[in-house]
Amino acid sequence: MALSNHVQRILTGVVGIPLVLGAAWLGGWLWAALVAVAALAAQRELYGIALKSGASPLVLFGLLLGALAALRAMLPWALPALAAGVVVLVLAPLARKSTTPLLDAATTLFGVAYPALLLGFAVDLRMADSPLLEPRAGFGFVAATMLGVWGADTVAYFVGRAFGKTPLLPRVSPKKTWEGAVGGALGSFALVALAKVFLVPVWSWTDVAVIALLCGVASQFGDLAESLFKRAADVKDSGNFLPGHGGLLDRLDAASIAIPLVALYLDHVARVF
Repeated sequence: MALSNHVQRILTGVVGIPLVLGAAWLGGWLWAALVAVAALAAQRELYGIALKSGASPLVLFGLLLGALAALRAMLPWALPALAAGVVVLVLAPLARKSTTPLLDAATTLFGVAYPALLLGFAVDLRMADSPLLEPRAGFGFVAATMLGVWGADTVAYFVGRAFGKTPLLPRVSPKKTWEGAVGGALGSFALVALAKVFLVPVWSWTDVAVIALLCGVASQFGDLAESLFKRAADVKDSGNFLPGHGGLLDRLDAASIAIPLVALYLDHVARVF
C-alpha cells in the first residue's frame, strides 16, 4: 500500500533531520562534504529545470564550479579558482554550437551562485569561532538556523492545510496562503527562541527576532522563487530524491536564502563570529 504524501514527509524528516544535525555536530570535512553533496544535487536539479526552460547550461563545468563555491570556506584557493572558472565560462560559448550562448552561460553561473554558493555558507556558520564563544558554538548556529527553517516550513504546511484561505501569491503558488505564512513565521520564532535558550545563549533576543525573521519570512520567499522557476519550466517538482518533498532543491530552496542571510547577519551585524 502506497504511503500518503503526508506520511512520506514525516518519515523523510525523521531520517533526514538527525542525519543533518549529527553531521553538523561533528563538523569539519564531514559537514562540509554533506553540504557540498546536497548543494551539488540541488544545483543539478536546477540545471534540469533550466533545460526544460530552453537553456543549455554547461552542467559538468557548472557542477565543478559549484563544488568550489560550496567548499569555499574550507579551500583557501577556491575564490581564485572560481574567478578563473568564470573566465573560462565566458569563453566557453566560442567552442560550442548553441543558439542561446548568453542564456547558457547565465544559467550555468546562476546554478553556481544558487544554490551552491549560498548553501556553502552553512560551512561558514559551522566554522564560526570567537574567544567569546563555546567550542561548538558553530553547531548551535547551524542547528538554530536549520530549526528555524524547518519550523517555518512544517508549521506553514500544517497551518495552511488546516486554516489557509487567503492566497499568498497565487500566480506563483496557488496553494500557499497568508495564514500558512504567518503560522510558519511563528513556528520559526518558537524554535529559534528554544535554540537560543539551549544552544546559543550568546544570542540576544534581538538576534532571535532577526534570525527568526530571516528563517521564517525571507526563507518562504525563497520557496516562492523556486516555485516560480518551476512554473516557468512547467514542472511540479525539481526531482524525486526525497519522498514526500520532491527534489533536494525543493527542500533546500528556503534554506538557501536563510543560511547566507543568517551568516552575514551574525558576522557583520551582530558580530558574534
